[in-house]
Amino acid sequence: MIRSPLSRALLYVPAKLYEFGVRTRIALYQTDYLSSGKLRAPVVSIGNLTVGGTGKTPLVSFLARFLRDEGYLVGILSRGYKRASTGRVEVSNGESILCGPAQAGDEPFLLARQCPGVRVVVDTNRAAAGKWLEERAPISAFILDDGFQHLSLSRELNVVLLDANEPTGDGRMVPFGLLREPLTGLARADAVIITRSDEPFDQSVVRSLVSQFCKPETPVFYAYHDLTNLRRLDSDGSMKPMAFSRRRVAVLSGIARPDRFIRDLEHFGIDIALRRDFPDHHRYHDDEFRQVVRDAVDVGAEAILTTEKDAANLSPDSLKSSQLPVYAAEIEFRCEDEPALKRLVLRAITGNLKERQK
Repeated sequence: MIRSPLSRALLYVPAKLYEFGVRTRIALYQTDYLSSGKLRAPVVSIGNLTVGGTGKTPLVSFLARFLRDEGYLVGILSRGYKRASTGRVEVSNGESILCGPAQAGDEPFLLARQCPGVRVVVDTNRAAAGKWLEERAPISAFILDDGFQHLSLSRELNVVLLDANEPTGDGRMVPFGLLREPLTGLARADAVIITRSDEPFDQSVVRSLVSQFCKPETPVFYAYHDLTNLRRLDSDGSMKPMAFSRRRVAVLSGIARPDRFIRDLEHFGIDIALRRDFPDHHRYHDDEFRQVVRDAVDVGAEAILTTEKDAANLSPDSLKSSQLPVYAAEIEFRCEDEPALKRLVLRAITGNLKERQK
């Protein structure tokens, strides 16, 4: 977000042109001047209205595993943000992970690792990627990762995530605010999930937002993320977070909102002696990681804790040479009304399949 008065002045006109472009593009799709591609299998889109971490990846993982366990052949379509590759990349064929995080992007690679039996493909043109995958596998359900603004692909269910404490940022579009598009875009949502709802927040703000911009009777779910495990990266094994209570650790993260990761760890009474924050999706050089390890040793840390997304961006060689054990925090999506959310997703998918069978 731009805060410097000079920068704001210089960017005012480009920002307004960008906003005009976003509004025009949405209007072209709404009036059918631009058409959305359609896949044979039903599509569930997971996305958000703001930049930054609202918890899309844990939800995509949760739904992909749920549908897989229900007997669906699931494909995840993602753009592979900040990957080193170009074009279309098959990350997982449902049996094996076919490339590393640099080629896949850290989040698609993480999804492939978390969701065995699920196919994962990255491509900026996700409609084309879906058709490509349907020609090669009997996919019965797609999940569109980070798809709320990807209007070029039709979907049966459009789910938008809002952060409980920052549902709209300050209500302005980037670069002056956090919004990817105007708030009126919420009218496209078939369901809203309020994440981080385990923290104190003003529910009246959320209710007002939904009633003002969403379709009538749009279901609203309240969710949070549960830190369930710490998986050791430099060798086999794992520990429960409580095992680090009152122990000194160093924290390494390259995520959109590192303060929240810190709060999650402090919830378990973990003594954070050192933190090193890097930009979101940062791919670590070995010398950067070695310096973090040296700093952690200097402050008496017993271990280094990081996120699963960051774990995908650390090289195996640097992990093996670490003087300290390194653990990745495993996060699970939790919903206050999980059965209702699952029913909503299944209705969207089964209803579409029945229509296609007529």
